[in-house]
Amino acid sequence: MTMLRLLPVLLLAACATRSAIDESRASADRGDYSRAYIILEDLRRQQMATGAEVDAELAAAHAKAWKEFLLARAEERIYQEQEDAALADLAELEGLHADYKAIDGLRHRALLKKARRIITRGEENLLRKDYAQALSCFVEAEAIMPGLADTTKGIQAVGEATSRLTKRAQEQFLEAVRKLPEFRFVEVQWHASNVIHNMPGRDEAKPLEDKARRENAMRAMARGKECEGQGRYGAALLEYKAAASLDKDLPGVTEAIASMKKEQQAAVLIDKAQIDMRAGRFDAAREHLGEAFELSLMARNDIGALVLQTKRLEGERQYQEARDLEVLGKKAEALVAFEELAKTWPDGFSDEKAHIDGLRVDIEGAQKEWAEAEAAEAAGDLPKALEHYENSDRYYSKWKDAKVHVARLRAAIAKPPGGEQPEQGKQ
Repeated sequence: MTMLRLLPVLLLAACATRSAIDESRASADRGDYSRAYIILEDLRRQQMATGAEVDAELAAAHAKAWKEFLLARAEERIYQEQEDAALADLAELEGLHADYKAIDGLRHRALLKKARRIITRGEENLLRKDYAQALSCFVEAEAIMPGLADTTKGIQAVGEATSRLTKRAQEQFLEAVRKLPEFRFVEVQWHASNVIHNMPGRDEAKPLEDKARRENAMRAMARGKECEGQGRYGAALLEYKAAASLDKDLPGVTEAIASMKKEQQAAVLIDKAQIDMRAGRFDAAREHLGEAFELSLMARNDIGALVLQTKRLEGERQYQEARDLEVLGKKAEALVAFEELAKTWPDGFSDEKAHIDGLRVDIEGAQKEWAEAEAAEAAGDLPKALEHYENSDRYYSKWKDAKVHVARLRAAIAKPPGGEQPEQGKQ
């Protein structure tokens, strides 16, 4: 397809992209972030289905709409009491953009709402005198949102209720808690801490508390590793921080936190690189990918693939620019462009070697014909010189002013001997 035929297609695609972006933005302005994202996602899928590269402006708008959609969906899920799903959305958003507005505020709302619902369940268990379950609820709420007055009040209420039990009942309660370590370390940790607080001389409770803290921290680390393996670096970072708050001496927790911070930074750089790639800013894309490679350990294979994709996209642009020069008849400039492409791709990018051979034949042919034309003209053989100038122009019309010489020699050959012009009316 020639450039003239391709131009309307490109203009149509650009108009479709601009229209979709405007429609999406209008939906976002109305607060309909779901529709704003779906509009751009549908167009992105259409462009991908054709095998073409997604328009750079569309890619950037799509990334922005996805972040806005995640934030809006998280807020809606909090309202619907789906706090865990909301927290997952916020963790994904944080992985895309660590400093994105409103993440911290919405996360606090989700955790607070979740904690308060668990506190309510604990209060119901307390009324039923199910002290173990009540304690479990209050300690779980404390782990989710530390320092809430209702949590402290509930834990104290459990302590007061159990302290009024008979000695045998207290022993049964303590025995029940002691049987929980394999499954319920949160309760064990609280109970041991309570014993230490109320009976400072009972040192035997300290190892129990330490073991419970370590087990809870290790479980948080395990959840973090699972999130890390799924590429959910924001969620992994939250789990690692939770593990550190429980046991700062847990082996590997400090390194894991530092690693996840780097992975998050790398994810942001990768996102920027992809936007630069689509916009044709290949040097900037390579710079971002290089920084991401230094930061990341988990995404290095993906980064390597993006580096190759960047090189390929740049090669496609170089090839098209060289081809445009050739179509416009600028054969010397086209030859230089194709030769530069061949240096970058020594094993071949496309059919650039064929273009190089053809352009060299045309340029050398034009040069040879021009030299023979000048030689023939110097020898006074104007018809022969004319023929060579015409051949040079056919080889490479935009190299020199061959057409001027052709017109000059044709006029000279047509001129009568002696330079006389025929008189008006004479045959």
